[in-house]
Amino acid sequence: MQLEQLVEMPMDDVIKLLPSRARRSLKRGLTPPQRTLLEKIREARRVQQETGAQPDVETNIRDMTILPEMVGMTIKVHNGKEFGVVGIAPEMIGHYLGEYVITNKQVRHGAPGVGASRSSMYPKALIDLWRKCAPQVASTSTHLWIVQYYN
Repeated sequence: MQLEQLVEMPMDDVIKLLPSRARRSLKRGLTPPQRTLLEKIREARRVQQETGAQPDVETNIRDMTILPEMVGMTIKVHNGKEFGVVGIAPEMIGHYLGEYVITNKQVRHGAPGVGASRSSMYPKALIDLWRKCAPQVASTSTHLWIVQYYN
């Protein structure tokens, strides 16, 4: 359907077009924080039409279903640490705001062994020592893996 048709439709008819999870959630009614957010969005839409400038709408409500009247707005959604900016597009209708702001980062570990124990406090010095002693270490040595790893 066209976006203009969705905006003009009564909310009951729009709900019938949404996926089952969003349909069930909206049939049960909006929670008070979700209603407050919807009022803020409507107020921001009114200010945008009057002045042309888009005001900031910040929220912690990640479980708010995106409705047709939100399309074109920019909403800042909290991810637990900071607010991520979400520009609402027509394809997002029926999804949740929280789906578009990720809450965790990819884990990136430091150098191997650093901070693991007291012996790994100076890995550069250990590497230099093993490189110097490498020709003297027998191939059956248990510490040969350190030399092979850092070479």
